[in-house]
Amino acid sequence: MSIYLRDDSDNIVHQVMAQQQASSCAVASIWMARNQAKQMTIDESEWALAWSMYHRVVQDAGFIPEAPAPMSLDPSAHSNDQNTFGNMFSRMGTFMDQVAQALRNDGLRVTFKTRFSPGITVDAWRLSDTTPAIILLGWYNGARRNGGHFIVASRRTSRGHIVYLDPWEGQLRELGIGPQYLSTGRFEQVIYIST
Repeated sequence: MSIYLRDDSDNIVHQVMAQQQASSCAVASIWMARNQAKQMTIDESEWALAWSMYHRVVQDAGFIPEAPAPMSLDPSAHSNDQNTFGNMFSRMGTFMDQVAQALRNDGLRVTFKTRFSPGITVDAWRLSDTTPAIILLGWYNGARRNGGHFIVASRRTSRGHIVYLDPWEGQLRELGIGPQYLSTGRFEQVIYIST
């Protein structure tokens, strides 16, 4: 993982983890939100720590050795299920309930979780310097879902935009409350966390 420093329109600096493996957006988003809630900074060498704490978001993962970053798994060599680490991180991905449980296991509070519903929005008034949100969004082609992605809603700017930290290429974006994200993304579920 690489860490990028990105400024928002209020000149607040954010640390954004950039994923280097498909389906690692959940771990990167968990780590960014966790560190914001705890008011901690991120160091690139922390990927091993993040991995050791959160790799168990995989159902029935057992004892999985630490994955070095960057890492590449060939999706064609894996099944589209969550039975193994390889399957999950090459094709299947992560569910919001797994993310919420991993955060609770780390001693964080999930203060609110929305139901799963394509078209959900972020409640800007729930966000603060110590209360970020993790968003599950789906990539859609019309009504067909073609995959998902996790991002962090960090804060509300003075102009009313939401600062989103996106582990895909380590981007910071200021957008509205949703439900649309970029051209084909739709917010599906949101959790708000705090210490």
